[in-house]
Amino acid sequence: METGILISGTGGQGIIATGEFLAEALFMEGYEVINTRSYGSEARGGSCRSEVIVSDSEIYDLQLEEADILIALSEPAFRRYQSQLKKGTLALVDTTILEKLEEDDLRTDVDLKVIPAVETAKDLGNPIVANMVLLGALAGISDFVSLQSLKKAIVEMMRPSMRDVNLKALEAGNSYNI
Repeated sequence: METGILISGTGGQGIIATGEFLAEALFMEGYEVINTRSYGSEARGGSCRSEVIVSDSEIYDLQLEEADILIALSEPAFRRYQSQLKKGTLALVDTTILEKLEEDDLRTDVDLKVIPAVETAKDLGNPIVANMVLLGALAGISDFVSLQSLKKAIVEMMRPSMRDVNLKALEAGNSYNI
């Protein structure tokens, strides 16, 4: 099994952190993991992506050509990267993305899951944790990564002042098991 995950958005949305937490959680589960990142010259507001390749054996590819899972937090990122999804695979997107798209803009050959990540994060009191809502949704929708491993990664890697709200965001996202 080798799976490629593409996490995309704009700088400031926690895209890089999302990749790091996911990679750590998968590593804790015993998988081989590679995590790479790319962002524009301006950190906040520029294009940003994180790639996680996970396998139950050695990984030889260092670059993700086609993704098995897409997590998108911005409309430009979704437009740009949905073409890299394999047919029949999973795309997790925030509801605000669909408000800006026409039906013709969406691929019909992928499993599109629309999650109110930004709204949920605002309800939790911190809009910046929308990334964790989508990560929690990934654990709830698929058997790809466990919620417990994600929580453990947050506890071990997150600064103490942000742990609680991020753990709540993971749990809230996990409830969207549509």
